[in-house]
Amino acid sequence: MIKRLIAVMLLLVAAPPALGLDRPRDFVPPPPSMIPNFREQTRDVVIELGTYAKKRNPAFQVLMRGGSELLVKGELEMEWDDLHDPTGANFIKRPPLRSVFRPLVKVLDGIVMDGLYCGPYAFDKPLDEVIKARNELDAELAAERKRGIHRPPVAVEMGPFSNDPAEELRKYNDLKQKQARAEIQRRETYALDAIRSEGRNVLAVEMCDKPAEREAAYKSAIRDKVTPYAKIGTGPLDETPRAHPAFENAREILTVAHARNWLPVLRSDKFGTKGKFIEAIAETNYDIVLVDVAHRSAELLVKADVQRLKYKKLGPRRLVFAVMPLGRAYDWRWYWMKGWEVGNPAFLYALDETPGTFVTDMGSGEWRGMLGKYLAGIMDLGFDGVMFDDVGTYLWFEDLMPLGG
Repeated sequence: MIKRLIAVMLLLVAAPPALGLDRPRDFVPPPPSMIPNFREQTRDVVIELGTYAKKRNPAFQVLMRGGSELLVKGELEMEWDDLHDPTGANFIKRPPLRSVFRPLVKVLDGIVMDGLYCGPYAFDKPLDEVIKARNELDAELAAERKRGIHRPPVAVEMGPFSNDPAEELRKYNDLKQKQARAEIQRRETYALDAIRSEGRNVLAVEMCDKPAEREAAYKSAIRDKVTPYAKIGTGPLDETPRAHPAFENAREILTVAHARNWLPVLRSDKFGTKGKFIEAIAETNYDIVLVDVAHRSAELLVKADVQRLKYKKLGPRRLVFAVMPLGRAYDWRWYWMKGWEVGNPAFLYALDETPGTFVTDMGSGEWRGMLGKYLAGIMDLGFDGVMFDDVGTYLWFEDLMPLGG
């Protein structure tokens, strides 16, 4: 209910000021042994929220956007384990490298991936082939390690390339970008393999340069059994780009697994009044629609609004999800209070690059309490599910506090 959402604001009005971080450059990292496992913090928040939602309503569905590194244990968490257990006393209790965090998968109905088919990190092969090739390479690397050969999981190309310093720098930057792309794809491949192997669903957000690229993205998504949304150009998800969505159908959709398309509209400023916004979304035939709980991030939706969105223009039932940012807070969202700034409340950890955006402390009990009430309010309004957004801020903290010092 609206009352529950408003209660979130009241809960935090009296939050005392605390030391905050205006800019990352002002920060002196703690010793490596004192650095938290930021992935585990975020994972715990998603599990806690998802468990609450599933216990309250088993039919409620949960999506997570991004967070590839949360699903499968990677090298950094292995390093964190070694740092905090140098004698290996708890070695046998540690999840091994590449193990899937099943308590997290258990609360998810699917993940949302950005740029699988369009953009700088797009895959150029079918996902089945990508996953198979990665698994084969990892098996080869594991066999080599047993023989004392240690190759990195992503190949590193070496120079020099030219006697011209400018050309050398250009090629160095090109190789650096190429390696970063390969590493991001590697992590996403593990996540895709894990989530698909556990019978969960994959949705995609694609921002394509040209109509032909968008159509190719739709075809590739269907081939890979991915539920796609694709638009032309970059920018916020704030429009209904197609009068008739790709793979439009008259079927009733009650689970993410049955959806063939979806529409994320995270900003509704372009639509005028709340009534016009609700009507514009209601006049579509998407299988899933994703919206904010508040029109223009200020005017909260009511149960009747959510109910209106639950039916396609053609008539059959569909799913309505609410977006819920976890790792960032925004000064334009409905919950923002006058006087809030970095460090006040304490969970506003630092300013992000985008004006009006703040990185939040996922280890803060106060922030977790607010998120719990936020989710309860979403469920009170009758939404069919939630998409946890801004999950990947653990990477921001890892850059700020590297284990290597």
